[in-house]
Amino acid sequence: MKKKSPGRVKSELFNKLRPEIDSNTFANEIADLLHKLLGRSARNVSVAHNLAQYLTQKYSISNRKTGELRWLIERYPEDLAAFLGEISLKDLQWLMKRPDQLPRTKKKPRVRAQTQAEAAQRRKEAKNRYEERRRDYREGLVIEQFGKFSPFRTLNPHSRAPEGPCLDILFSGGAIRMAGHWDSLENLFGVDRHRFPKSLPRKRRGRNVVYYLDAFIECLVHLLANRDSDEEWLLEPTERELVLRAIIGRAHQFSPEIGDMLAKKLCQYLP
Repeated sequence: MKKKSPGRVKSELFNKLRPEIDSNTFANEIADLLHKLLGRSARNVSVAHNLAQYLTQKYSISNRKTGELRWLIERYPEDLAAFLGEISLKDLQWLMKRPDQLPRTKKKPRVRAQTQAEAAQRRKEAKNRYEERRRDYREGLVIEQFGKFSPFRTLNPHSRAPEGPCLDILFSGGAIRMAGHWDSLENLFGVDRHRFPKSLPRKRRGRNVVYYLDAFIECLVHLLANRDSDEEWLLEPTERELVLRAIIGRAHQFSPEIGDMLAKKLCQYLP
């Protein structure tokens, strides 16, 4: 069996241990329900986001990536997954009420380097570990979520085009990181950051640099045009059309203006 990447293990742990819904997903669920009850319209999306915002202000919706459990999943995903595989469902339910009882390794004290050579070696090793963690988040979510139909599609020939939530944060005005996180440009495209344009629009948020929808679109067009002359991204014509049309469709659910803008920018890459 192929070993799962640390990023995949973390995602599965969050979904298993802390399945609380975030505000964007909450709004999407409301919009889907309104579409089913009232028929599809852009107004449903607007109402859904307003209703989600109102309810999240009135009632508490947890952020599953905070607290001690988040710390455990981020630091020790494989150990925690192995531990959970050995305990019963009853034990798991008991532990969920007592996260302080989950296994936790004590942090070892840091010893100062004795020589410049040792310090340089430590910096090199730290950089390698950092790059290794970044590589864990290159799942290629755009192709994974927008390029694959549900396996049950044959049972429902009227099912919608494939879609997923990976771009919702951008379509709703939010920002993501460059790399090393589930919500990052590298994880969306599944490629190294050096393949992106050199001067992407960005903003600084505290110590972090974040990127918005305009940066994502620049990366998307850059890779489609193969401007870095590297291995072509989304080369197969049928899959490319499926992914791009699904992205445009998802954007229209948030804003007709965003959907139309994407359709205009991507039309030359569609048949």
